[in-house]
Amino acid sequence: MNPSLNKDIHLLPAEIISDILNLTAAASTPEFWSHPGGPAPELRTELERLENAPLLLLSRVCSRWHDIALKTPLLWSNIQIHGMTEAALEESVWLLTERLDRSGSAPLAISLQCEHDSQSPHPRFLHLLAEHSHRWETVCMSRCCIRGFDTSILRGNVPHLKILWLDVETRFGLSDPDAPIDFFAVAPHLERLWLAAPLVNSDSVRQILHRKQLKSFGCVAMFPQEFRDGLSLLPQLPPGAHAHIALDLDHRILKLHHISPFHLPPLSTCISSLVCRTTQLFHAADVSSALTQIFTSLTLSALQQMSLGCNDYPHIALDWSTALRVQFIALCRRSALGRCLTTLRVVEVHITERDLLKILSVLTALEHLEVGDAPPTVKHSLLITDSFVRAMAGTALGNCFVPRLSRFVCVTRFMFRQKLLVDFVESRLTRLAALDNPTAFHLHIHAFPDSKCGLDPRVHAILSELAKTESLFFYESLEAHRYTLVG
Repeated sequence: MNPSLNKDIHLLPAEIISDILNLTAAASTPEFWSHPGGPAPELRTELERLENAPLLLLSRVCSRWHDIALKTPLLWSNIQIHGMTEAALEESVWLLTERLDRSGSAPLAISLQCEHDSQSPHPRFLHLLAEHSHRWETVCMSRCCIRGFDTSILRGNVPHLKILWLDVETRFGLSDPDAPIDFFAVAPHLERLWLAAPLVNSDSVRQILHRKQLKSFGCVAMFPQEFRDGLSLLPQLPPGAHAHIALDLDHRILKLHHISPFHLPPLSTCISSLVCRTTQLFHAADVSSALTQIFTSLTLSALQQMSLGCNDYPHIALDWSTALRVQFIALCRRSALGRCLTTLRVVEVHITERDLLKILSVLTALEHLEVGDAPPTVKHSLLITDSFVRAMAGTALGNCFVPRLSRFVCVTRFMFRQKLLVDFVESRLTRLAALDNPTAFHLHIHAFPDSKCGLDPRVHAILSELAKTESLFFYESLEAHRYTLVG
């Protein structure tokens, strides 16, 4: 390093260095991944996560930077405890204690996640965190059950809680199975609430749904009855609040291979986001019946995002038959989704090009589209082809599908031809630039796992160069990526 630059850095005020460290921590501290053999390490504990954090390197630049890092509360206020094991208990408890002390009076963002749905966070973690509940701002508990912890001690002690994600598995039992998880009922500033469906029938939930400050409510259902229970609460939401409903039909959790009959009464509801997922061991007719009930019974005039997928992708894809396409288009027309649906994620769905284009023809407000090829074992598995890209490109300012499309994601085994893909990108950039508020176009191409297809090197080079010269074009291509649906 140039000595003069080194001197200038040391002249920076502590507040500026603290801001730099805060921004670096938010941008570079790794999340918890599980990609054995992939480019990202498999991080299973908080200790391993921090060992891979570039922030540690910055704090070791010099003793002054190290001291500033230790005295910057926000650096220690984001607490993620995943993959808790007895073997690392003492070190993890020590680490948590240090983080809580160093975070000072800063608001806390807490994430707890176990490796199995029947596993409980160790009571020592919960009690340590409970001592600082007056600083909780965001709390996320997922893939775990609350056993051996009395949540009543939190009642009245979460005055700053704004976001709560409680995807806990109540079927494995609580310390008192009949006791409501009601501490959030007296959280005066709670704005976003996301719950596992078994919790939605508690009196506490019904109390909070009437609060005017509530901006969004979400529910994860694993049984048809739970899905209906979640829908029944939506009329209680305050005006303008967003509703998110997820139906996750996973045989590994339900311990079933057959879905009971799924019947929904005709209902107009204010769902903003709808996610439906399944696994391969459920009979295709059962899954189709569940989707049929949703598509034919509901009117979703506020729907902005829809995601359909299969937990076993890329080995298995959710089958979207022509009958479901007809039912979905009827839903689009009944709900006027052409004016409100902006995001459609169907990467993990086996759908024909013809059926998909018919669907896209009525979704004129769509801005974000994610599609993918089905596994090669499926008949007519290729969706991404020359004809599909040509149809999506259209003409520069003439008719085309989804004219407001600004983000396109695909998982494909197709080898893209240079002219077609570049024409597609250029046509989209021209259209978006002509809008009253010009917006960027994002292109993400992921090669189907274990596939050698995707992008010709020449096409990749052209798109990479275009992304450098066009300020409103962003491009990403991953050669071996296992796509993950985010609901």
